[in-house]
Amino acid sequence: MSETPTPSEDTDPTAEALAEALRAEHAAVYGFEFVGGAAGDQGRRERASTAALEHKALRDALRDAAAERDLEAPPALPSYPIPEGRDGDGMDTFAAELEGATMEAYLWLTSSGDTDLRVTAARALQESTLRSLKWGAEPDAFPGFERP
Repeated sequence: MSETPTPSEDTDPTAEALAEALRAEHAAVYGFEFVGGAAGDQGRRERASTAALEHKALRDALRDAAAERDLEAPPALPSYPIPEGRDGDGMDTFAAELEGATMEAYLWLTSSGDTDLRVTAARALQESTLRSLKWGAEPDAFPGFERP
């Protein structure tokens, strides 16, 4: 996953954090649709499909939030990195990493001065944390923070 950029002095940190969260959601939608299509068992496909729908809803909410604030929403890329292997453990690890990337982006957005965005980010951080645990991630005392 990509490294979360740090805000610069010349830009609005809320706009940067919102853009980063939206980029993470684009990647998550792409990734979970890949997992849903490549997964070998029905349970994993259903979990991936549900996650993709949840991330699409978050992506759309972030896109709307950007438009309401007259901010330019970053577009989705044509493709995103996917794992080479298609085994169950590999898919679970990839899905947990997707959730980890969204957790990092939402953690940054929770520092926004915009109350509505903070609340959205806090809820999304909680939801991503729970989804990551369902995909087999280890519980973390500080979800979204980089591990030492």
